[in-house]
Amino acid sequence: MGDLSPHFSQAELACHHCGQLKVEKRLLDALEELRSLAGKPIVVHDGYRCPAHNLEVGGVTDSEHTRGMAADVEIPGLTLQQMYDLALRVPAFVEGGIGAYDGGFLHVDVRMTCSRWARVRGQYVGIAHLVREPVMLAKVHSSSQLGNAGRFDS
Repeated sequence: MGDLSPHFSQAELACHHCGQLKVEKRLLDALEELRSLAGKPIVVHDGYRCPAHNLEVGGVTDSEHTRGMAADVEIPGLTLQQMYDLALRVPAFVEGGIGAYDGGFLHVDVRMTCSRWARVRGQYVGIAHLVREPVMLAKVHSSSQLGNAGRFDS
């Protein structure tokens, strides 16, 4: 049981360096949605990071972690692919950032732009190095299947 939301606590999301906490409600809501989809607890490896801690762990400059908008998470018993597939069902993460790490965890954030990446042996690379992107299939209908709705008039 959490003291920030039903399943997440201050202790989980506070900076490991100084204990300070900054967390956006959108992140908490998205983490709760991810937990609901998973049907099991989520381990938060890192939430908020003060600038000193972010530098210490090699985080990127202006990281979403330093603004309380990101968490590095793992769902025990699930593969990286399964975790990624679940994160793609959370609208705030789809619209924001999802990174897959070869350490077996995901970075998820609620930034206002879509971003995807992977980190393999300390190098940032395309997300496809660690997980498969979903295939979007569109069913093409012929005009005979749609009737008049498939006909174009000039």
